[in-house]
Amino acid sequence: MSSRPCSTPQKLRMVSIFWLIILACSQSLEPPVEAQTRPAKQQALPDPVASAKPHTLSPPLGLDDSAKNTMRRLEQLLRTHGTDPNNPWAIGHTLLALGPTLRLSNDQDAIDWLFSNYAERFVLDDSWLLRFPPYREATPIEPHPDLLLRVFTDIGLSPDRIVHVQGQPHVIGDLFKGSLAQRSAYTPKALNDLPWSLAAFASWSTPTLTWRDAQAQQRDLDALTDQASDGLNRATLFLAQAMAAGKTFSKQKQGIFAFSCGGSHLIQGVIHAQLRGFGSPKNKGEPQAQLALLAFRFPIEMAQIDAGMATHPQFQVPLLIQRLKLAGHTLETFARVAASGRPGAPKAEALTPYLQAVIHTVALLKTAGVFQNLERLKQDNNQLFLDTIGDSAHALRGMKIAVGAQPVFY
Repeated sequence: MSSRPCSTPQKLRMVSIFWLIILACSQSLEPPVEAQTRPAKQQALPDPVASAKPHTLSPPLGLDDSAKNTMRRLEQLLRTHGTDPNNPWAIGHTLLALGPTLRLSNDQDAIDWLFSNYAERFVLDDSWLLRFPPYREATPIEPHPDLLLRVFTDIGLSPDRIVHVQGQPHVIGDLFKGSLAQRSAYTPKALNDLPWSLAAFASWSTPTLTWRDAQAQQRDLDALTDQASDGLNRATLFLAQAMAAGKTFSKQKQGIFAFSCGGSHLIQGVIHAQLRGFGSPKNKGEPQAQLALLAFRFPIEMAQIDAGMATHPQFQVPLLIQRLKLAGHTLETFARVAASGRPGAPKAEALTPYLQAVIHTVALLKTAGVFQNLERLKQDNNQLFLDTIGDSAHALRGMKIAVGAQPVFY
């Protein structure tokens, strides 16, 4: 690389690239302008079946002192800042990382608290079902449909667990049925809201699941899986072409970079449903293909973030948080598939570079004082505060799967 100073046009291009990195990774949790409700019509909704079984990575990655310290640091952050009873979005992410026995800072059970304080009842025909609203005023609860349902299925809860909503007893399965009722047809534009529903439905469903939604339209989980798979393949086509040609790429919110967290949730949702047996046989090889693309893009994206920090040190904090997002979600994605033990799944040693990236990034965040000053960050930029909690949760979840401390339910 030349040591000459950049000309003004070059500087402008570098600043533009920096902001493209930020925009491609950030996902605002600001409430939408308006929400739409769907009319209730006659339908038959299937009961959830918790048929997924726990799979733990075996043999797991070993734990050295740096990994242990990183896990402790992330857990401390989540217990301190992710257990606020007034922050349901953070509670959901902390549950994912710390598991179903989580208690909040007010010493209440996290799952019971979410249902009693944030869930809603609605009637469909003669049945009372449950849902979580996207927001309550400006507070994010479930900005992506079924984000919390996906957490509940992912940590191994029973659909028969009793909860109380608006003073009435329910089972968590009523949330599953309410979600089925509210999921109508998906357009390519709405694909970003599908991954959480897809993974949750696949976890609590029997093969060939079909149902009628609130518009009395017939839905099919195999078809929904294929729709998401096709959208994922279209979104990553430019990456497949670049990898085949041995070329790099820039992030301009194109394709997969237009999705939340760089498309990690879409990749995870599609692969989870496929490993659970949903979708067409034609997509059987997709998990390996998508993981190959993820391995190809990871070092390129990481280098772009690091270059941005070197060029624009004044933006070190948001870029470090993006670094954690990339490292943590990538580790989690690989570890989830590795734990399945399916033919072609990654082995434990393949997770090492992503685990080391998380460890190094957490060390950089500590050195920069980000973890020690989260309350100040919350006041200055609440979105970055929420990103830190969510990305820390996914990173810790990935680490726990990789070292055999948490299962994945397939």
